[in-house]
Amino acid sequence: MRKAELKQLTKEARASLRYVKVPERLPPFEWFPDFLIVGPQRTGTTWLHDHLRFHPQVLLSQPKELFFFNRLKEPTHPKFQSDSLAWYLEHFQDSWPWWLYKSAFCLWHYHERYKPMVRGEATASYATLDEDVIADIVRLNPAVKVIMMVRDPVERAWSHAKKDLARNRGRSPREVSDEEFVTFFHHPYQRQCAQYVRNMERWARYLQRGHLFVGLFDDIAWRPEEFLLEVMRFLEVRADPKYVRRDVRAPVNPTGVSQVPERFRALLEELLAEDIAALRERLGWSWPMHRESGARSFVFDAGTAAEIATQRHSQAGGV
Repeated sequence: MRKAELKQLTKEARASLRYVKVPERLPPFEWFPDFLIVGPQRTGTTWLHDHLRFHPQVLLSQPKELFFFNRLKEPTHPKFQSDSLAWYLEHFQDSWPWWLYKSAFCLWHYHERYKPMVRGEATASYATLDEDVIADIVRLNPAVKVIMMVRDPVERAWSHAKKDLARNRGRSPREVSDEEFVTFFHHPYQRQCAQYVRNMERWARYLQRGHLFVGLFDDIAWRPEEFLLEVMRFLEVRADPKYVRRDVRAPVNPTGVSQVPERFRALLEELLAEDIAALRERLGWSWPMHRESGARSFVFDAGTAAEIATQRHSQAGGV
């Protein structure tokens, strides 16, 4: 691994961890991820994971979502499995069947060996992590990089509701009661998912400058090839068009096509008004969004965000 020499679990870091437990015996610490795809849900994280996992220099955790950091404070949660760093690290090595398959895939399609340079994880609920948990992550790897995706808050909430309330339960959206949808939309976690600007700023306070990539969901439809190459450059792996698969424009993990019913659109626009306004004021982003608007994914820092907002507001005013 290219960054192995940079990753060391110091005594100071070990002693300062609040939630992650470090046993005496660990798998190689260089297996700790170099990057995290943090979500939130229904913003294209599964699509991104699916296309990065075949890159010859990228190794992704198995399974895709470990739910490790977002369950550290909830040991009674059904998805809690461990707070041990050893348990976590064990998921960052390839199984033999996958290693053989990917090695053959890379030789056949790219004419090069599978030689991972970075490791990553894609748990879509990490976007809303509390600051003290983010601090633990950065103590473990001060150079960690983060990819956070952004989608129209109303469309994201509707897609999430369809997935959890309809598709995952073998129902159609028409079979879900209005009461179920309304309860879902008001859940505190759903409100947190819409707080994109707060989530970005919370992560940015702990990450090194230039280590937070903000991906625009619309880019997956508008320019998926360029978007993937931008992500590769951000991760510092080879950004070659040959790594972009021919099915790059095919949907991954869809919930079916259906418009947000007007009664729910009105509810969500009111419920998420503050977060919608924050995106408009901080980034100059608002929906419906068009390709000609000039909005696109970017590497986040306070100066870049302010510059983007100024440019977008100027364009909107016809200046």
